[in-house]
Amino acid sequence: MQPKKKKQKLDENSLLGYTTDDFIKSQLDELYSGIKQSSSPSTDQIRECLVSLKPMKKKTIAEAYDSLKSKKSLWPLPPEMKIPNGNFKFLPPVEVVHVGGGRTSTQLRSSMTSDLLLRLSESFCEPKDYLNGRYIVKRALFLMHLIPKLLKCDFVSVIKFQYINKDVLKPILHVKCKSGDTFNLIPSGCVFKSSLLNQDRNAVRPDKVYEEGVECSEVNTSYYNSSILADMYSDQYLNFLSVVEDSQSLKQALTILKFWCERKGSGVSGHMITSILLHLNLSGLVSSEMDTLTVCKQFWNFLSSNLVSAISTGIIVGDPTKTAGQPGLYTDTCANLCYNTDMVSLKELVHHSQVINQLLESRDHNNFISVLTEKVSSLFDLYDVVYKVQIADISLPESSLQYCGVKFRGFIDHIKDILCKAYGDRVKEIKIEYDLSEPWSRKSSPTRPEFVLIGLSIDQSNWTRVVDRGPSADTVDAKTFKEFWGDKSNLRRFQDGSIVQAVVWNGKSAQERRSILTQITEHVLNRHAGLSADLIQELKLESGDIVGRDYYEGDGEEQAQKIIKTFSELSKVLRKCSKIPLTITSVLGVSPVLRNTDLFPQAEYQVERARKQTGLDPNKPTPPFVKAHEMVCHFELSGKWPEDVRGVLRLKAAFYLALKEELESMHISAKVNIDFMDIARNGFIFRLRFLVPKEEKLRAGNISFWVPCSGANLKVQTLTLPYVSSHLTSLSLKHSAYPLTVRFLKRWVACHSLSNYIPDIFCELVVAHIFLSAHNSTPQTATSAFLRVLSFLSSFDWNLYPLIINFNDELSSETLEVYKNFMNTRRSYPDACIVCPQNELSDLTRDSPTKSSLNILKHLAEKSHISSLDSIFKPNVTSYNVIIHLARNKTGRFITSQAQEHHAKSTYFPVVEFEPARRYVEELTSAYGHLCLFLYNRYEPSEVGVVLKRAENSEVKFTVNGSMAKVRTESGKVKDNLDAMLSDFDLMGKGLVRNIEVVNLEV
Repeated sequence: MQPKKKKQKLDENSLLGYTTDDFIKSQLDELYSGIKQSSSPSTDQIRECLVSLKPMKKKTIAEAYDSLKSKKSLWPLPPEMKIPNGNFKFLPPVEVVHVGGGRTSTQLRSSMTSDLLLRLSESFCEPKDYLNGRYIVKRALFLMHLIPKLLKCDFVSVIKFQYINKDVLKPILHVKCKSGDTFNLIPSGCVFKSSLLNQDRNAVRPDKVYEEGVECSEVNTSYYNSSILADMYSDQYLNFLSVVEDSQSLKQALTILKFWCERKGSGVSGHMITSILLHLNLSGLVSSEMDTLTVCKQFWNFLSSNLVSAISTGIIVGDPTKTAGQPGLYTDTCANLCYNTDMVSLKELVHHSQVINQLLESRDHNNFISVLTEKVSSLFDLYDVVYKVQIADISLPESSLQYCGVKFRGFIDHIKDILCKAYGDRVKEIKIEYDLSEPWSRKSSPTRPEFVLIGLSIDQSNWTRVVDRGPSADTVDAKTFKEFWGDKSNLRRFQDGSIVQAVVWNGKSAQERRSILTQITEHVLNRHAGLSADLIQELKLESGDIVGRDYYEGDGEEQAQKIIKTFSELSKVLRKCSKIPLTITSVLGVSPVLRNTDLFPQAEYQVERARKQTGLDPNKPTPPFVKAHEMVCHFELSGKWPEDVRGVLRLKAAFYLALKEELESMHISAKVNIDFMDIARNGFIFRLRFLVPKEEKLRAGNISFWVPCSGANLKVQTLTLPYVSSHLTSLSLKHSAYPLTVRFLKRWVACHSLSNYIPDIFCELVVAHIFLSAHNSTPQTATSAFLRVLSFLSSFDWNLYPLIINFNDELSSETLEVYKNFMNTRRSYPDACIVCPQNELSDLTRDSPTKSSLNILKHLAEKSHISSLDSIFKPNVTSYNVIIHLARNKTGRFITSQAQEHHAKSTYFPVVEFEPARRYVEELTSAYGHLCLFLYNRYEPSEVGVVLKRAENSEVKFTVNGSMAKVRTESGKVKDNLDAMLSDFDLMGKGLVRNIEVVNLEV
């Protein structure tokens, strides 16, 4: 251990004099060295091959298509596109230009493919080729003609088609060489009159695209026009790239920004990132003299403050003093570089840049690089609700016109418009994703997505609204409203006297209200897109299956409300009690159920059944588990408390007895213990503790029969936990998804048999961090939040960083400053250091979880995060060495699946907090925890999995403390006596253990 201390000291000394910016710069330098491509592949061979091609004779487009089809190359465009009239003559590219990251030496190591721009001859296109997709078809024929020529070259291995930036009108060639180098061949450089392709013009005539009889008006084809204009001006921005090529800091910054954008999965291309950086350079906001960090800061500042407004008015890269007057990013006044990028993707990038800026302003260098490189792996990382919708083969002429009749692109635009209108203010943003990234063989049909994923960012205050009010019955809009919603819309009279069209959704329970968006989606897509409900799937965790029980409806929120209501009634009763000398000023709820985060809210106990089952008959089941809900009482201030700890305990006991007597006079059952009092009310048990301010100090170092727990434990029970619980209660009221997310996490921990090692408060605080973290948008649904929790658990390093949860910014600046040097005093903190107000020393997680259990949790989170939603809660039992099977009717948990009744006026008191399985596992851990892990599900304790920490025959030196369950070997050392351990397992669980199964004794 000494060398490690010395190394740490040297590392600290080496950082003396470093500012936060210096530290971040060193991190960026290290990141750059790990992501940059070492060298660009040589393009000489493929350039020479392409330029040396010979022109072909002019043919009609139909003849050229037939001749190329006979060479076993299929049509690389969607089958809906018709073969237009016109002529085609193959001409070799005038020039082959290395573009993209390969030209500026900003290529990422993760994307080794180099982009080559094939500049077409001016005579390749005729003046009218911009109409009706003729240029698109001739461009595809040009690529088909290249394939047999390239395959004759010795250095070419495989050629495939591929879409770039999801543009179905412009496929490219993906060429793989025998050397391992790969190239994208991108034809470009057509010449048309740009005014004919303005955003408000129509360049695709319906009668040239669709069959006779299809009705379609000539709407503007902005997407189609922009696609052709992008080819016309594709190499214009190359004139500005010399600025990047001559500056190492700009190169380094551009590489890092491309990597950052790729990790965030926003769909914004590297070409667009380069163009924005060039715009900043020409605007004077970025210069080649700046260092890498400053360039990145300027870029993120522009994105977070000006990007959306600038894109809305139209950025002109070549002339920063002007705007285009229409949304987009232009090389000049007409060629829109982001025609295929929706505004939602740009807003995602704005959000990520705002997060980075917040970290830079707070000078939080510890989290900077992790947030910068954090990968957004699914829609759930940014959106709250996700639907999987099958793409229907339906004809939508007006929506598909600007895609030259491609049905699935028109379908996507159509359903987005329909959903935007249907959701209204329930949803803030809609993101539609589909995959077109996979290359396809020249002998097969083009890639076509089978489904789309729809991500919704919801408005918490509106998304569960049951009634949608429409226009008044006597207005023109009422007819439009009725036509849109169909039979769902009816005339209704409201309390204010208005008679309007309205739509009412099913929403009696909380679970039904959370499904209103699904009801809306299924209805409007069925009515306006012909999709049946079985083609629409909401990707979510079914709360009823995960946290549901037979004795309550839905997911238990209504059952929890019963307990909360009973607690509120009991609190009022306690504050009115008069037989205690001191007035009870407040009653604080500590139990998770009082903030609706208990995994399975307790059912009302069944008095008669519990009475019959209480006994020592081994053939009868144990009493059903009855949970005690913790609560803490505060008294008015008094200076008459004894100065002796035993005196305080005796006086508290007298208070308990006096309170019990008064409660029983009100027909409320109660039972007094030395340190708490259990009260029965409406079939629920509440465990009451009195808080005496000086008791904590009096108990310190004084543990005896009279003092059940130490001062530190008392502080946690009566001060820290109630204070943190009040913050968690406020959080659950503010964020409706928080309680269910906590229950999902507790269920996940229990399903993976970690109930013995991961406390409930740890789960609640981790989920609270996700809801309060500024690094991501606040999740509004439990599924989205839970998946983000798994992502956090799979990546957070508990050994290096504390988890700081600053409720209401109550942590002092001094406390936050101390934890900036966390590693200097790491050994004084628990393995899972969670810091929050009144828990500055992480007392709540002082004993558990341990380092080993955190490693297990991280491993399980990594596996669960990448698996499907259906398998997240399925445990893996193959890693157990021994399985201890328990008698289910002796665990006390078997009865919770049955409906129970409560006799309110009965004075019988049930057995409280009796969990034989938990006591058994605690005793096993106490005796053999240094040799084994004991894994079980506390809520369904049918078995205990035993995992050995070392191999069966491993020998160790004899020590007195480690002599339990050991046998001496011939070498004089000792090894684990597994037979004796198994015998002890059975003996310790006599009556509870049904049998012990040895699975595999190999570690």
